[in-house]
Amino acid sequence: MMDASMLKDNPLLAQLKQQIRETIPTVEGVVKATEKNFGFLQTDNKKSYFIAPPMMKKLVHGDRITAALREDKGKESAEPESLIEAALDTFVARVKFVDKRTKLQVDHPLINNLLNARVKKDQGITINEGDWVMAKLLKHALSEQHFQAEIIKHIADKDDHFARWKATTAKHDLAWDQPDVADELQIIDQDCERKDLSEQLFFTIDGDNTKDMDDAIAISKQSDHWLLQVAIADPSAYISSGSQLEQAAKQRAFTLYLPARTVPMMPSQLANEYCSLQAEQTRPALVCQMKIAFDGLLLDGADFYLATVQSKHRLSYQQVSDFIEQNNQDFAEHPDLVEALQQLNMLSQQRHQWRAEHSSVFGDQADYEFVLDNKGQVIDILRQARRSANKMVEEAMVAANICGGRFLDERLGYGVFSCHSGFKPEKLDSLVELLAKFDITVEKQRLTELDYFCQLRRQITASENKTLDQLVKRHYNFGVYQPQGLAHFGLGEPKYATWTSPIRKYSDLLNHRLIKSVLKGETPSSPLDDELAEHLVDCRKRQRMAEREMANYLYCEYFAEQDPKAELAAEVTNINRGGLNVRLVDSGASAFIPKSKLAENKEDLTIDSEMGSLSTPQRQYQLGDIITVTISEVKKLQQSIVASPC
Repeated sequence: MMDASMLKDNPLLAQLKQQIRETIPTVEGVVKATEKNFGFLQTDNKKSYFIAPPMMKKLVHGDRITAALREDKGKESAEPESLIEAALDTFVARVKFVDKRTKLQVDHPLINNLLNARVKKDQGITINEGDWVMAKLLKHALSEQHFQAEIIKHIADKDDHFARWKATTAKHDLAWDQPDVADELQIIDQDCERKDLSEQLFFTIDGDNTKDMDDAIAISKQSDHWLLQVAIADPSAYISSGSQLEQAAKQRAFTLYLPARTVPMMPSQLANEYCSLQAEQTRPALVCQMKIAFDGLLLDGADFYLATVQSKHRLSYQQVSDFIEQNNQDFAEHPDLVEALQQLNMLSQQRHQWRAEHSSVFGDQADYEFVLDNKGQVIDILRQARRSANKMVEEAMVAANICGGRFLDERLGYGVFSCHSGFKPEKLDSLVELLAKFDITVEKQRLTELDYFCQLRRQITASENKTLDQLVKRHYNFGVYQPQGLAHFGLGEPKYATWTSPIRKYSDLLNHRLIKSVLKGETPSSPLDDELAEHLVDCRKRQRMAEREMANYLYCEYFAEQDPKAELAAEVTNINRGGLNVRLVDSGASAFIPKSKLAENKEDLTIDSEMGSLSTPQRQYQLGDIITVTISEVKKLQQSIVASPC
């Protein structure tokens, strides 16, 4: 009988194993975990291979690995071999104690592994069960037999009512609170000549709880046009280039609007006090004066100037909308304000109509507000439709930003332009094929032209075909920032540069400075390079992910306590081979209807995701359809809601 020790370290056996290994095909791909214990390896060419539960214990969702392909009874599976890139590096997790050993539950719906962990030495970190922490992965189980992580930061105590908010911002490398800066707030441009407009009728329209009121409007009717003035608070009067305040604003790039929590780009003292256009308070501002024809055409030659303004009225969207829509007498004691609001409403209608006929407009989307108690629990979710006052302010700001784009392009030839190139070039062929199926014939080579894009948008809007509208949106490109004034197809404008939110958007602060420099007779350099443009896009992307993640968490918390038998209206937003994605109309929550709840047998389903349709023997579903559903399951860990059609 052969001694097993004779086989150990046997070079011939090692060579044989190597030869066998070389005959087994290998693939590279990304690990996709499931809610159960198994997973899949998805290759770059979209092929998927099953990964058995024992193998998944050494992997994390998102790992890039190589794997050997095995075949058993005609079915291929992947056997992980080597780690190419770990999905985890620095991550957010909750502390668990198992047999007095510290473990971490990664904050990810598809990562169920509990990772071994230790606290980094000499950091003064104290942890308790359930606390939220930041950790760094030191060892990966596929390459080093087990997972090992090091806790490098304490984020929040387990009983902190806003721990989830703090964890989410930390996860996406975002600030949780306002900037902590030591700069003294004082006006630094006393030498600037400003027009005194403090006697003119400017007014603000904002949300009931808004404190950083950065825009005010004045309007008058001339013989053949409207004279519209948009005054924007001037934070550049307090913030010098390169200052600590400037660097804080640049790093954050935008104000973050989480559900029930706003994280400002600038210190609240500056945003809510010094630069807030509060009623009866004189403030420095940058003003754009526009002429708009009675047919809604925005005329050339807008004037920009530095000024001091004093808002005469602090109005809310609800107040103004009620006044316009219900013709109530709320402002009867201020006849000049009544006239101005009526004029602004007329202008906004004319302007919107002009844009609908000559450029491009998109449908109104409702906003949703989470109402929380002092423990961070959701009490209610309010749907806020866009009403008259919202549209009045929106049309005024869009017009001002168009003027900003024209001004910077004509006077400097550069700025921070918001650009949107329309359709993705690589999707033009599929777009032409799609439109043909809806009896719309287009010239492919002209789809990159602004006017042609707008004409197509208007044609689709006029068709009132929600399915077509949703399918075409899949072909849109992403918006970008550019130093030169390229077109913004989404708005149907040749030049567009936002400057109306300098308290909330760093790009707007930069444009403020550029416009201001021109007015002072200076020739500034272009502030936008590739690195900054990438930073702005990256910050906005991370913010949107954090906003969506927090909303999903709160939706799950809310619907877990609701009556599962309640019938809810839902809009079909996506159709794929797994089922239907829907958005609940009254709350804005996303839910998924798996195909198992649409038909007893999958053979009874006909799914055409490219055309946005799904058919059962009983009915057909289309993108954009409004259907009735009930909530069948709330998966808090996965932050998902499962619905069933009624």
